[in-house]
Amino acid sequence: MTSHRVLLAVALLVLAAAVACGSGGGISLPNPQGNFSNASLNGSYVYEIHGFDTTVGNPYRQIGVFTADGNGNITGGSDDSSFSATGTSVTGSYMIAKDGTGLITINTSLGSITLAVTLASTSRLQLIESDAFVNAGGSAELQSPSATSATPNGTYVFRLHQEVSAQSQAPAAEVGDLSISSGSATGSMDENHAGVFSSPNVTATFGTPSGLGRGTGTLVNSTTNFTTNFVYYIVDGNTFVLLVTNVNAVGSGRAEMQSGSVGNGLSGNYAFGSRGDHSTFFAGIATVGQFNAASGALTGTLDSSQDGTISSNANFSFCYTAAANGRVLVKDLSGNTCSNTVEQAFWMVNPGRAFFVNAGGGSVEDGTADQQQSQNFLLSTFTQQYSIAMVGWDVFTQSAELLSRVGTLQFDGAGKLTLNEVVNASGSGAGAQIPTGGLLRGTYSTTSNGRIVGSLSNSGGALNLVLYAVSGSEAYVLQTDPGSFTSGMIQLQQ
Repeated sequence: MTSHRVLLAVALLVLAAAVACGSGGGISLPNPQGNFSNASLNGSYVYEIHGFDTTVGNPYRQIGVFTADGNGNITGGSDDSSFSATGTSVTGSYMIAKDGTGLITINTSLGSITLAVTLASTSRLQLIESDAFVNAGGSAELQSPSATSATPNGTYVFRLHQEVSAQSQAPAAEVGDLSISSGSATGSMDENHAGVFSSPNVTATFGTPSGLGRGTGTLVNSTTNFTTNFVYYIVDGNTFVLLVTNVNAVGSGRAEMQSGSVGNGLSGNYAFGSRGDHSTFFAGIATVGQFNAASGALTGTLDSSQDGTISSNANFSFCYTAAANGRVLVKDLSGNTCSNTVEQAFWMVNPGRAFFVNAGGGSVEDGTADQQQSQNFLLSTFTQQYSIAMVGWDVFTQSAELLSRVGTLQFDGAGKLTLNEVVNASGSGAGAQIPTGGLLRGTYSTTSNGRIVGSLSNSGGALNLVLYAVSGSEAYVLQTDPGSFTSGMIQLQQ
């Protein structure tokens, strides 16, 4: 398999030129059920997009905010990306069908970008790039106007992934905490940098944000004294997203305010999802699973795809220790003895949610774990329509095709499943399209721990999925067709 790690500077220039040319375009989206409309998208939404250019397969990241007027117009906003972090102004248009699917075209100083979207609610949407020159996915959240002019204040847990790190151009993933006050912060983090695990202290600065909630800052590794520069956008008083802005770096992340009794660490049942860069492939590994944590013991089940090779329903068993600041170290077991070999580091956002990073090996992988709201999932737990978005690769095609999908997934509560999706397959050169054969229909089964197995097909082919439910409202999802791996989330439409 050929590595996609060619010169990033060339890739970014190619991508910038493609965006400047614009693609726009449109796709005809079916709308089987729902009560959404253009009026459902009303207010300012902070977005994060992660993906690849389709010319040479190198990564890019993008964050920003757009303002929708509830009548099909994007009236303002600001956009930053890994090839232009200047806060360019945003205008555009959009359309939303009654099932929550739709298109958003954002016109910036770089040109036109079209997103295929599905609304989970009026405050959250999932998205993929619809254009042919890029292949990416992400989400957008309704911004709180009252929070956009104040610098973040309090203790935040952050998760940052860099396909191309600012420090060395190798992949890096960081998870940690920052105590922010008056624009300055101190904290600590766990970092997997090109497979090497370290746990440095950090300091940070946060500039005062503009009226759009956009600010700039720095994160300093106290061990290496290296400075990572970033742009951030405030979602609300508890959340902001950030983009690495060092020259030739590609990375973005998220920070959420820490709350609750985090010193107790992990406790109970959690579903999780993670993605990362493998040694031979950007975004070459994705994992979903479930575990139980109690009294220092952690056991569970996972499904993963590494460079298109699927591992299904694999059991694991570890031990863990928790610290007062919410840091949890998951370690290998040697017989019945907890070893000193760290496998993952978790940082508790609150007792029911954590960000985590793996501690080394052949992949740089990080993710999120959410406490499950049930301990006895049934077919009937899932009875409605969900938004779905997934991104990844099809490595069995001649040139390792980029692949993303967005749409709606319907459960009937009795084992039948229907998927209404649009798919952007880079090999087609056509951008996002409705698959040949239209709707995919099939069946699903559920085990009590929240593992859902779905099998769908139409005249164009088959799609196999495995999901791990947080609740009846959301689940982490992984495609399990050998060679074709995409991952993401489903969320109940409301």
